[in-house]
Amino acid sequence: MSTFNKILFPTDFSDFSNQALAYALSWASHFGATVEMLHVVTVHNYDPFNPDMGFPELDMAGSLQETAEKQMTTMAEGVGGEAAVVSRSVRTGFSAWNEIVGVAQEVEADLIVMATHGRKGLGKLFLGSTAEKVLEHTPCPVLLVNPGKQQGPVAPSEIESMLLPTDFSEAAGDAAPLAFELAISAGAKLTLFHCVEQDVPPPYYAAGITSIFELNDEVLNVARQQLARLVPESMADDLEHDFVIREGRSAFELVHFARESGSDLIVMATHGYSGIEQALVGSTTNRVVRNAPCPVLVVRSKAR
Repeated sequence: MSTFNKILFPTDFSDFSNQALAYALSWASHFGATVEMLHVVTVHNYDPFNPDMGFPELDMAGSLQETAEKQMTTMAEGVGGEAAVVSRSVRTGFSAWNEIVGVAQEVEADLIVMATHGRKGLGKLFLGSTAEKVLEHTPCPVLLVNPGKQQGPVAPSEIESMLLPTDFSEAAGDAAPLAFELAISAGAKLTLFHCVEQDVPPPYYAAGITSIFELNDEVLNVARQQLARLVPESMADDLEHDFVIREGRSAFELVHFARESGSDLIVMATHGYSGIEQALVGSTTNRVVRNAPCPVLVVRSKAR
């Protein structure tokens, strides 16, 4: 059975969105999925339930929709993916993220592929952006691509190494099943990554102890055992994997290791022990998406 059957690709026609389309089409080809392209027209004060709060001209809505559909066709033709795009739709609403989530639910998409930012530029890279809101409410995993920073394989079949970070919380574990399945499907090596954030108390500095692993060598052993328990026995023989344990700030260490190891994809949950209140704003996920050298596949945590 395919991991993904229907992929939703939202676009604002910016160069960033155009580059993300290549990922949507490549992933669709790999999994035998279809692609639904979506553009959202957001109009100030638009209210679908109040005729007086809409377009100033009756013909404007139709004109914008026609233009958007032509642009979507041109985009698909430009990357040779016209045949893979089965649907092109234009929606109008208060906010882009609300329409994206609504369409994802409506068409029963099992993956959203989108750029981390669009026409608003780097200033709106992630915090407070459409991408953040989509992650807060998405009904399915979201593949976030930052075309300005990320390089590497676009197609899943070309992925050689993947990263699965975890803090051992139930919420963080929600990303594990998809990571295992993708790694086996792509024939990629999966690194299970854990970062110990506990600092060494200052009194120990005088003794030259700067690592928590020096202070308590069991921390490393216990973390490795916990990582090993995450790999299902039924997959252990088919999944090439290893374990990496670092100490420091989770987001920084994860991004650093991703660059150091040449990782092609990071698969992670929206939040861990920090809870739903810190799901994105100021969280590890936010910082990783901002700085990752590769695309990040985010799975919304089920735990509340």
